[in-house]
Amino acid sequence: MRLEEFGNKICDALREVMGAEYEIAFREVTKNNGVRLHGIIITGKESNVSPTVYIDELYEEHEDGRAFGDIIYDILCVYRKNAREINMDMEFFTQFARAKSRILYKLIHRESNREMLAEIPYVEWNDLAIVFYYAFEDACFGKATILIKNSHLAMWEIDVPVLYETAKANMLRMRPEEMMPVRQLIQEFVEQKHCHDRREVRIEMPKGADVAMERNSAMYVLSNCDRIFGASALLYSSSMKKLAGELNKNLIILPSSVHEVILVPDDGITGKEFYTDMVKEVNDAQVEPEERLSYNVYYYDRVLGKVVIFGEK
Repeated sequence: MRLEEFGNKICDALREVMGAEYEIAFREVTKNNGVRLHGIIITGKESNVSPTVYIDELYEEHEDGRAFGDIIYDILCVYRKNAREINMDMEFFTQFARAKSRILYKLIHRESNREMLAEIPYVEWNDLAIVFYYAFEDACFGKATILIKNSHLAMWEIDVPVLYETAKANMLRMRPEEMMPVRQLIQEFVEQKHCHDRREVRIEMPKGADVAMERNSAMYVLSNCDRIFGASALLYSSSMKKLAGELNKNLIILPSSVHEVILVPDDGITGKEFYTDMVKEVNDAQVEPEERLSYNVYYYDRVLGKVVIFGEK
């Protein structure tokens, strides 16, 4: 059975169980880096909120022999746990004056998201794109994001420079940068894991990372206070400039994911190929496709105060 057939079969089963008061549809959703997920969208007639239950893993489980009835039961449980029969007042998003205080930005890979970028405003930055989103927080729904599209700019009657300056100011206020040594972050991770799980914790580091640490004494993680879409801290970091000045060294920047980057003081000896291989290994083996930022290595020049792709001027 193909995934689309599986999705439509789920829709038919849910309609039978839930009744005519719900609208149920199967959709393909394009995520970051062109990753395509498949979900069931369920909308109650008394609500304008439509939770999406992604079924890609459920499809694999069904192909491996899991009973279809068990899958339907799980989807119903997920929906009933997360859905609320309320109407969200979207008036706040129709007016820029009301929405602008929570507009933020993030970095994504430009070439890998060419299809999506045709529909959304963005600013080019090296091989990446600065894109914008509304950070939504609600007592009922928790934290969510709304990706800002070209149609939203038309509705607000603003242009990309205004959007960028608005988001930049909000990033400094809502997502202040955070930088710490890699060893400290690993220690925090280990301590948090031990609080929940007394079993042995093992942190997998990419090949060459220990060598890099020894050569450079320390590697640093740059993100934001929430550690969500934290690679964007590259655009406004003062800690990066301060670190380069204190060490009197330029910095190698390894794109760990869309959520953080790793800063390595340039020892003047280690070549680009060493770091490029490290980034490739991390991306291929440890980072989910949707969360990959780039396969390029970046370079911070402390004199110019500028981030470029390593090896480019």
